[in-house]
Amino acid sequence: MLTDEFFRDFRYRSFFIGNELICKALVLFFQTSLSGWVSLTIGEGTAMLSLEDSEPLLLDLVDIDDEFAYPVQTADELARYVGQKIIDIYEYRIRGIEDGSVGVYFECEEGGFSILENEGCLCVSHGICKADRGKYR
Repeated sequence: MLTDEFFRDFRYRSFFIGNELICKALVLFFQTSLSGWVSLTIGEGTAMLSLEDSEPLLLDLVDIDDEFAYPVQTADELARYVGQKIIDIYEYRIRGIEDGSVGVYFECEEGGFSILENEGCLCVSHGICKADRGKYR
């Protein structure tokens, strides 16, 4: 699943309290050429890819009338990967810890990108993230 498919679109779900941004990306959604929409969450040492039943609809913050808001927006920083083939997917794990996932690297035809968890939020990094050799595998 997913390898040899092509990225078609990227979106993320944010989190706001009282119109103040708490987390830019709680969940990353991406659409592939065959599998459709997939969500990526990383938390408590576990990275999870799940097939979505439907498209995560774009929803702007101004359209939400609640103190706690979870809008879905385009992930413009990943636009350069639209149309690229997924060659492989790797997981960043803390060495020696069973539930030690801290991120995922998507290898594409022309480079790749990492999605890393930082204090409950997801961060995008273009390329492979360098880490302390003793800490990650």
